[in-house]
Amino acid sequence: MRRSLLLASVCLITLGMAGGFAPAAFAADKSEPASAAAGHDDVVAKVNGATISLSDIALADEEMGQALARLPEELRFQYLLGMLIDRRIVAQEAKAKKMQDDPMVKRREAYYDEKALRDVYWVQLMRDKVGEKAVKAYYDEHIAKAEPETEAHAAHILVASKAEAQKVIAEIKGGKSFEDVAKSASKDSSSQEGGDLGWFKKADMVPEFADVVFKMKAGQISDPVQTKFGWHVIKLIETRKSKKPTLDEAHDDIMRTLAREQGTKTMEALRKKSKIEIVGSDAQTPKMAPAAPK
Repeated sequence: MRRSLLLASVCLITLGMAGGFAPAAFAADKSEPASAAAGHDDVVAKVNGATISLSDIALADEEMGQALARLPEELRFQYLLGMLIDRRIVAQEAKAKKMQDDPMVKRREAYYDEKALRDVYWVQLMRDKVGEKAVKAYYDEHIAKAEPETEAHAAHILVASKAEAQKVIAEIKGGKSFEDVAKSASKDSSSQEGGDLGWFKKADMVPEFADVVFKMKAGQISDPVQTKFGWHVIKLIETRKSKKPTLDEAHDDIMRTLAREQGTKTMEALRKKSKIEIVGSDAQTPKMAPAAPK
């Protein structure tokens, strides 16, 4: 499964591909057919005698996985299988109509041949650079030796203007509880929980909010704080030192971080030794594709 995660991270972050999903039915490393990982490649359907196997499902998931990420595994599997059945039916019909030599078919074949070469070779490159030793070294250096972060447990009341925020503070000083005022005045989704935001780290919040919270004392209520979301009145409930994750708990995040870093370095090196010419007098060399969002 960890090898599958490496591939998914590499593809999603450095190539902009969908990936990362590996249900139990086909949790194989997508850089090779399911048969190579499991010792066989089970047939899951036949269309006019032509088989559709688990490795086909894995490749379809690699193509469409991000769009289907919220579907339950079984429903996702069925959707992908249905899509492949429909695709096979139409492809067989196209062959019967002698579409193989159509220029548009040839152009797409060339496009996907290049994509296949790139995808498989890229994974091989990343395997050489991102492995378990690298993950362990990163953990030892950046997590095991690092000071534990401070976490804050806070609540807030979000309003539209500074005047409203000052009114909120006056009501609390006048004897109303912070929680009751939050329920009646806050425009944030946390209002029904008395404005409770739970535990968070400094990097989890926008800087204007975090800078105030992490300078407060437990029980303190802030002056009005402006962020892009509006005006906040903040109550710090308590702070604590975060618990360091174990290597196993941090493994997947570290793998994604290393894949992103090594992918960027590798692509920069490959570009430097390539001659890239952009046609057009005002054309500029395009930058590398941005990393896909997490």
